[in-house]
Amino acid sequence: MIKGAREIFKNDIKAIKNTPVVLIVLAAIILIPSLYALLNIQATWDPYATTSNLKVAVANGDSGCTLNGTQYNVGNMLVEELKNNDKFNWQFVDEETARNGVKNGNYYAALIIPGNFSQTVLSIDTTNPQQATIEYVVNDKINAIAPKMTNTGADTLQTKINSEIVETVDGIIFGKLSDVGELAKENKAQFLKTKSMLNELNGKLGEVDNSLNQGNSLMNTVNQIWPQFSAKLPQMQSQADTLKAKYDTLYSYIQNNPSKALSTVQDMESIDTTIITGLRYLDSLLTTLYNATGDEDLIPIINKVEDGITKANTVLNLLQEVEQDIKTSNDPSGKLSQLKSSIDEMDAAINLLANNRDNINQIVSEASSKLSMANAKWPEVKSSIQLATAKVNSIDEADLDRLIAFSDTDQSGVKSYFESPVKLEKTHYYPVDNYGSALSPFYIAISLWIGCIIAVAMISMRVKSKKEYSAETVYMGRMGLFLVLGLLQSVVVVVGTLLMHVQVSSPLLFALTTIYIGLCAMVVVYSLTSAFGNAGKAMAIVILVLQITATGGVFPPELLPSFFQTINPYLPLTYAVGALREVVAGVLWGNFWRCIGALAIFPAVSFVLTLIIKEKVDKRAQWTEEKLKESGLF
Repeated sequence: MIKGAREIFKNDIKAIKNTPVVLIVLAAIILIPSLYALLNIQATWDPYATTSNLKVAVANGDSGCTLNGTQYNVGNMLVEELKNNDKFNWQFVDEETARNGVKNGNYYAALIIPGNFSQTVLSIDTTNPQQATIEYVVNDKINAIAPKMTNTGADTLQTKINSEIVETVDGIIFGKLSDVGELAKENKAQFLKTKSMLNELNGKLGEVDNSLNQGNSLMNTVNQIWPQFSAKLPQMQSQADTLKAKYDTLYSYIQNNPSKALSTVQDMESIDTTIITGLRYLDSLLTTLYNATGDEDLIPIINKVEDGITKANTVLNLLQEVEQDIKTSNDPSGKLSQLKSSIDEMDAAINLLANNRDNINQIVSEASSKLSMANAKWPEVKSSIQLATAKVNSIDEADLDRLIAFSDTDQSGVKSYFESPVKLEKTHYYPVDNYGSALSPFYIAISLWIGCIIAVAMISMRVKSKKEYSAETVYMGRMGLFLVLGLLQSVVVVVGTLLMHVQVSSPLLFALTTIYIGLCAMVVVYSLTSAFGNAGKAMAIVILVLQITATGGVFPPELLPSFFQTINPYLPLTYAVGALREVVAGVLWGNFWRCIGALAIFPAVSFVLTLIIKEKVDKRAQWTEEKLKESGLF
């Protein structure tokens, strides 16, 4: 059977080479599927981008309305907005022209703005607010899709109209509230000032009095003690200089006179301890003053004092280590360099404090003055708090806050809120560039199936040869020609699609998938026709008709009638479209391989069943074809 099939295929190729007409016909068979796919993809590339060609009439009969001395015409406002809108070809005409134009097909739709439009919109200012209405007139007979587009445009326009009305009504309502808020705002500064104090001090005035008394007592102590500490700064500076001088003596005694070296170290420890004690008292006094006044100018001084304490402690630790080395007859020479460096650093820190004594005195004096100022102002502040408490208790604070807030209302913010209280943030998984790319999986799959039907309709399933072949051999032999045609049809579709710049995630994967689908479709259609003759062709066409709807290529299967939902999983192009969608928008490999695997079932089953039944049904199919020819009609 394989040898015979090979002979049939070779004979088919020879016949094609030797007959130019056959080449032309086959070229047409190869090109027609691509024309179907590419023309449809091009036609649906981005239809919503050209809606500006659709004529929509606008008839504005709004006579306007006067409110609080201001003239409003919301209809004119909408017309001005539409003049800047390029979604449709807006035609501004009178009402009669608009209605007749829609009836006659001159306009796809019309918007009729009534004469009382502004009046009903602004009825929000009355005790009987009414809902404004714009009449939308559409001619559904002109086109099946155009009314859907204009309906969408009308919905979008309604949103825009509502936003404009919100802006107008917002200006009226919140403008009035703003006027009322201005009255409350006259005392806003005083109210907010006293409110802040009341939150902290109301009911705690006695505690504030006690705190001030304690602060006054502390400042008296500071004012008495500080001059004494200030006077000791030069003394500390002198002690630091003495310590620095004794280092030189210590250095000369270390090698020659250990006993004098020991006494020198001990004297230096005593001097350093005195310095540390003085600095600690100074730190304590300044820290206490800072806690009482909160004066930030004291912090740098406190930091300098604490830095001096740290360096003096370092010197003391090193002196103690040198003393221990001398007592244990160890050589302390290795520590002397570090000791000298530490003494120099401590001396520099104390010199910095002593040299800035006047500045420190001024800062301490200013801190004391600030507390004195607080004492002087406190009776006035205390009286204001008590007076404010009495005023606030006579007013509903929450209502006052709301009225004051209205005076500062951001009108644009209010408009934005009522125009869109909730903002929808969109996230697209596997986005597709345009409508044509989104529909390309459907049109490509359908075109390949149509190409297969054209091929079996124009090329005979029968082999004319002097040599007799079995039905199975003819099936296998002629299949080679059809598979070559299917391959070429797929390649042309791939090339044309890529030249059109249809979105694909991978050109190579797209090409392989399309060729795979074309070959699978050819095996199925060829097998049906080879087994059942003209009946097989009819079956392929019926399957095509069902697949156009049931594969979900355009509308989701869930939106289709139950019959099409039921047959959807049993149609080959369901999986062809699914695989191509993965390649176009972005591959989810689990879905891709599921579609590829499911699609392979159809040609496999068709091939096996045809081999089984070919011999049995072939003679009946040939008899049917001969009878049809004899009728003169086929």
